[in-house]
Amino acid sequence: MQQPATPPVAVEADKYISRLGAQMAEAWGQTQAELALAREENAARALRESEQAQRIAELEATIAELQAASTRP
Repeated sequence: MQQPATPPVAVEADKYISRLGAQMAEAWGQTQAELALAREENAARALRESEQAQRIAELEATIAELQAASTRP
């Protein structure tokens, strides 16, 4: 026995597509905001790391100068 065909479902495609488009635009905006924030955080971290590396180099140079000037055997 063959089952009766299921009647087609009516969908308002324009409304559905419009809603999906709005959701995609919102998600895109959120993603771009998160990406911008991540870039700012990365730049701040890179600056801190650079400053720390410079400070370490200065301290190592000071240690070397003090060791060179030391009268201890």
